[in-house]
Amino acid sequence: MAMSPGRFAQLRWLQTAVCVCAMIGGAILIGMGAVGYGSSESSGGVWLIAAGGFVSFLSIMFLTLVPLILKTESTITRQFGTLRDLHDSIVQQNAVLELIGENTAISDAAKSLTHREQDLDMLRTVIREDLAGEHWERALSLIDDMEVRFGCKEEAEQFREQLDAARNGAMEVRLREAIEMIEGHFQSYEWTRAGHEIDRLLGLLPDNARVLALRDRMESLKDDHKQALLVSWQEAVRRNDTDQAIDILRELDQYLSAAEAEALRSSARDVFKDKLLQLGVQFRFAVNEKRWQDALGTGVELIREFPNARMASEVREALDTLRSRAQGGTDAASPTPHLESQIPDRSFLGS
Repeated sequence: MAMSPGRFAQLRWLQTAVCVCAMIGGAILIGMGAVGYGSSESSGGVWLIAAGGFVSFLSIMFLTLVPLILKTESTITRQFGTLRDLHDSIVQQNAVLELIGENTAISDAAKSLTHREQDLDMLRTVIREDLAGEHWERALSLIDDMEVRFGCKEEAEQFREQLDAARNGAMEVRLREAIEMIEGHFQSYEWTRAGHEIDRLLGLLPDNARVLALRDRMESLKDDHKQALLVSWQEAVRRNDTDQAIDILRELDQYLSAAEAEALRSSARDVFKDKLLQLGVQFRFAVNEKRWQDALGTGVELIREFPNARMASEVREALDTLRSRAQGGTDAASPTPHLESQIPDRSFLGS
């Protein structure tokens, strides 16, 4: 509480007037003492000066101390007012704390009844967030809690329907994406990867008709592709397209049963024999024409494709000489190997 501006105004005015009069009187005494008034002896003037100085000193001291005293009193009064306000505030806070204590003492059941609607609204919000985040198990647990704890059976059933719809929708999206990926494997003839994906889906959805149909569809597509490869094989053999026939046969090998492979064995042997003869002829001409780089490349291919053929063994013995001549060396002292009778010019590394 601040001091009023008019407080102690009369006292201040009176104190100032008295001090001013005293100072004037002191000045008069000092002046009288200075001129030697009031005594024939010089000591009388000294006493007048001393008295005037003392009076002036007291006046100045009161002019200084009284405002300080009043200021101190004002400060003490203000602090007292602050303490009194603080005391009132503490009293009010005590009342609030007592009310809080009374609320805390209420039983859990009573508080549950008091905040029932707020808790129910929060539960609804959390359930919707879990549905949006596809946290199915957690959402289902909260729905059960809504039914048991709050008795909202009808609303809980509605949430269960929403959960089933959302879960089925999310599962349908994932199933469609998985089927599209498997169809992509079908298009690129990646049957092993497609089979693994189908097995994974069957583990998750063993009774799903669309998933069960994927296995039959894969087998049907594999059989169609095998039949197409067989037709292409026959056409390549008919055209004597050895390279294409061999490529088709290598792809076809994974689709053939033992009986089907046996049926193709004779024609396949002829194709590989033609390929071997073609490589032999290419090798011979490259050597006769001294195209050592071409001869080296053909020889390496012949060894890679037919590693167990006798011709491959003889070419393998000549590789070092071929490499030397392909790099520009002469190596005249090197022995000259010979090919099989299929290559007429046996001295294919002659000078």
